[in-house]
Parts: sequence; structure tokens; C-alpha cells
Amino acid sequence: MSIRAGRTRVMATLRVFLTVAPIVVILAITPTATGHQCYCGVRQAQNESIYPDVPIEPGEWPWHTLIYFWAGSRLDPPAKICEGALIDERFVLAAAHCLTVRGSGDLLPSDQLVVHVGAVSVQQDHERSRRFQVRNVTVEDESDLALIELVLPRAPEPIRIMPDSGSASDETSGDGPAMDVDPSPVSVGGWKPTPVCLVDALDLTTLYGTEMYILNQSQRNRLGGYEPVRLLLSEYLLCSGSTLAMKLRSINGTTVSFTINDLNLPSHDRGTALYFRHQGTWALLGFTVSRANRQWTPGSVCLPNDIITFDCLYPALDWVMENFADTNS
Repeated sequence: MSIRAGRTRVMATLRVFLTVAPIVVILAITPTATGHQCYCGVRQAQNESIYPDVPIEPGEWPWHTLIYFWAGSRLDPPAKICEGALIDERFVLAAAHCLTVRGSGDLLPSDQLVVHVGAVSVQQDHERSRRFQVRNVTVEDESDLALIELVLPRAPEPIRIMPDSGSASDETSGDGPAMDVDPSPVSVGGWKPTPVCLVDALDLTTLYGTEMYILNQSQRNRLGGYEPVRLLLSEYLLCSGSTLAMKLRSINGTTVSFTINDLNLPSHDRGTALYFRHQGTWALLGFTVSRANRQWTPGSVCLPNDIITFDCLYPALDWVMENFADTNS
């Protein structure tokens, strides 16, 4: 196992979908290991309705990922340390800061990480989820992103088909050679990957009024089920505790913020992923900002727990694609 950090300069193989007004590019990384068609951002739900504060069901958010660290001791069970999002059959994006050792800033060993894709609750498996070991973790310090390469099971051996010995034709007689038939798997051990979409060249101001969602661990469910929480991106944040109703901008450079003083969200940072519906599919906007690096306005009346801030990942998409291509080269 190894951990690589830094930039590479190899262009990625992409499937690019052009849209109009506003002009954006939706990226779906094309896997090279399998032959199935790559699509992104399609929820495997009975309908498109999303019910906030109702525990999600298997397949509703198939790209949502929980990342665990296990030191290897039977006395120490795996600990959930981070969230992530599947962007390809083999790759998960996550916030780099939650994959580091507290105090030192060093990355956790990749061979002690476990990635659970398609999770609906903590430590709960189902037919539409799968756990993976990790091969590599590549980080980009400026954007606080980590690209996690999963260890996939080996592809099944080709099926050997012997010709029919009772056939009268020489071409199909029992003395003829056996044929190798590629099973062309469209899944890994029965699990079918459904990645989230990535959006490039995005003008954040066009997202005012857009409903976005995070998945929050239920405070009512002992099994740790996850529930969708709706966040509405407004132009301004209205801070609580102010008789002057002070307003702050919700967009600051490449970050977006939401007022959450009425929501019951955890105080610890777990690299929460922010999803939004864009041009008919679901896309990943970014991950929560590290509390140590959270931008703060001097003299603001906003309390730390009044807002939640996300780093948008689209400025770093070139880095993501370059490292993806480097891994497949």
C-alpha cells in the first residue's frame, strides 16, 4: 500500500456532456477496467421525492460513502472518520483533512482504511452497498481534497465452453478447440457502481434558490441511520442572536455557506459531502471546510454553530482528472 501526494500532468479520458444556459460541463469519469456504460448522478429510488428527516433506504444515495480507520486490534473496532462520494468504479473523493492523524497532520496509512460505498447507516451492510480496502490516497493540499483508489476484486476468469460432441459438423465436433467467452461483468461481486456527477465551470451565483442536501446521522435511530437534510442556498446568511439581523454573503470565493442554527447537526467535522440536482442528475458540490481553516469575518455576530461552510471542488477538477488518468496509465 502506498500514499502519494502532489500533482501529475496526464490528461484524463472523460465522457463530457455539454449543457446550455448557464454553460457548464458535467463530467463522468469513464472507467477503463470494465466495458459497461458509465453514467452518473442517478438515484436508485422508487421516485425522485426526497423526504428530509426520514432515514434513507438502500440505493437512494448509491454514491454516498463512509470511510473507516481500523488499527488492526480486535479490541479496537473500526472508527468512522470521514465521508466521501464515489466518482468512478474505483475512485472516491473525500476531504483530505479528515484522513489525517490529529496533531501531526500526517495521512493515515491507506492499508488501514476501509471504504463503505452505498452506506445507509453506520456498520450496516445490504445488497446495494460494498466495502473496499484502499490501494492509494492522493491528496491536494490547496483544495483539501483526497482521491482514494479502491482495491477491486479480480475479474472472473473467462468461461470455457466445449463444442457439442454430438454435432455432425467438423467445426463443432468434440475434437475442436474450446472457446473462451468473456462474461463481461457489469458489476463487482454483484455490486453495481453508480457514481455522482462532477460539474465544471460553475458560476455559484446561478445556484441561489437551489435545494442542496447533506446526509446526516440520525439522532433518533440507534443504528445510526442517515437522513437527508435540505439546505437552501440564499444570497445572504441571516445570523441568529442579532437584533440588527446582520447579513453575511453566502458565497465567499470558492466556498458556500448555509444558516443551520435551526438544524441538529453534529459539531465535529467529518468531511460532509454536499449534493445538488443539476440538469436532471445529482452532482457533488464539495465538502465541509476544516474547522481549523474555516473562514471567519472579524466582528461578525454569527456564532460558530450558526453556519456550515463547504469548499467547492470544481476549481480542483483538473487535479482530480490528472491523477485519475495517471493511476490508469
